[in-house]
Amino acid sequence: MPGDEDIDRLYQLPLAEFTPERNALLKRVPAGADRAAVRALQKPSVPAWAVNQLYWQRRPTFDRLQQAAGRLREAHLQQLSGQRADVAAAETAHRAAMKAALDEIRNLLRAAGEAASPATMTAVGETLQALPDRDDHGRLVRPLKPLGFEALAGLAPGGATIARLADRRAAASSPPQDRGRPVPALKRDAAAAKQAAEAARRAAAARQKNVAEAERELRDAKAAEREARAAHARVEMALARARRERKALEARLDEATAERDRLAVEVDQRRRAAERAAADLSGIEARLEALRR
Repeated sequence: MPGDEDIDRLYQLPLAEFTPERNALLKRVPAGADRAAVRALQKPSVPAWAVNQLYWQRRPTFDRLQQAAGRLREAHLQQLSGQRADVAAAETAHRAAMKAALDEIRNLLRAAGEAASPATMTAVGETLQALPDRDDHGRLVRPLKPLGFEALAGLAPGGATIARLADRRAAASSPPQDRGRPVPALKRDAAAAKQAAEAARRAAAARQKNVAEAERELRDAKAAEREARAAHARVEMALARARRERKALEARLDEATAERDRLAVEVDQRRRAAERAAADLSGIEARLEALRR
């Protein structure tokens, strides 16, 4: 069986090279090894490949997004447990990290000649939302769907579940003489469900906002590209027109230069003819004067 480095290299390659390289790797697997495991390695879809490249090629951006997602989740857990938490600040930081990641992925797609279509970027955004629940970073083969609030279950410090957090909040708010008594299961479940629904709503709203921002940026980028192409076309037309005018002016200059040279020759010829005529006139005048004497 090939090592992890060989498999990691497959998922770092351009999409068009994945299948040929996987087949080449399969040929290098020693006899008796698990060749089926190599053959089962799937070529990633475009969104999954793009997120993989964020991990392999833009690790600082990937790590910042992971950290922001972790802080956002911790803030929600603290809020559920009755502690003070700046959820709004965590959400703002997470949105900024998401935007940076989406921008990087858009650049990676463009550099690889892949289209950053709205459908692709939506799938990329949803996959980035779901990444904190994964341990196969860099080897995704399909886009992911975010789990929503249920992903918070079991992630509180010490393994506390949402139900336990709801119990603690209910116990903290109960009168002193009632503390230590069990909270009725129905009341506990209702409180936990309410908290879960609110957190899920906030998470869904944040995802929708991120996707809307990504789509708006994509539309703006396409509009800017169209305008740049139009401006480029206008410049090309102006340049072609200037070249034609320059050629016409050069032709006129050549004609003017030829006319100038012709006139210079003609002027020189007329000057010499005038000098000869003057000499002849002087001779005639001299002979006439001699006859008069």
